Amino acid sequence: MRIVIGILFLLSILPAGLPAATAPPARIVSLGPVITEMIYLLEADERLIADTAYCLSPEDARHKTKIGTVIQFNVEKIVSLSPDLVLASPLARERQLKLLQKLGIPVRQVENPETFDKMCSMMISLGRLLDKIEKARSIVAKARREVAAIVEKTADLPRRKVFMQIGLKPLHTSPQNTFIHEYIEFAGGINVAADAATGNYSREKVLEKNPDVILIATMGSSKAGAKKEKKTWRSYSSLSAAANGRIYILDPEIICGPTPVSFVEGLKEIARLIHPELKVRNSP
Repeated sequence: MRIVIGILFLLSILPAGLPAATAPPARIVSLGPVITEMIYLLEADERLIADTAYCLSPEDARHKTKIGTVIQFNVEKIVSLSPDLVLASPLARERQLKLLQKLGIPVRQVENPETFDKMCSMMISLGRLLDKIEKARSIVAKARREVAAIVEKTADLPRRKVFMQIGLKPLHTSPQNTFIHEYIEFAGGINVAADAATGNYSREKVLEKNPDVILIATMGSSKAGAKKEKKTWRSYSSLSAAANGRIYILDPEIICGPTPVSFVEGLKEIARLIHPELKVRNSP
């Protein structure tokens, strides 16, 4: 109750807007798993004072103070931690973010990266914000080299048809202009759902496209259903992926929420599954 009264009092006396940043933030709250992972990659995790219940990677992130979820966070708790920057994903509630701003807490909303290029741009932006620009450039340069190496290795290999499932009910995949699509294309495959208008897809459409390989990476409560989905796909004897035993379950924590580093890790795994003959190594 005292914290609530204090918030109401501060709202009455503090000016709206953000103070100009004069130094790199030293006390950061992250409202998204990808944001948290990038902070650790930039070796700025000593400045991370809190994150969400969904921030589970790397292991140390699990032990940070938790302030709620990506969508619904505890404003009072954040205020009590006295951060000098809150980094939010697009899923954060605008009303809560505006409340933090009115209380004089700097808030910056970071877009979820839709493609590998955007992941790299986000890493560079965070590096500049946290005064870790050289580290960010090094990470991005290495990731780009490794992606380019895989694209080169798969360029002359047979282009196998691939369907990647990332949701159960409804059945969900990714069309063009997404990093899921890029996983398949960069790994030397053909995304059978590339021309889809949305991510929603029917099982009948998959059977019609008859992919050579099916990849399953379902997040959240859907993880438990991945094995069931694999069994379902295997029951279609006319399906090429089922007939050839080419249905695989992937780790959704790596595949569905990547940084430039984990994108490379996921891409290597997918390249091996599409092309078992391929030898993929880390670039120098």
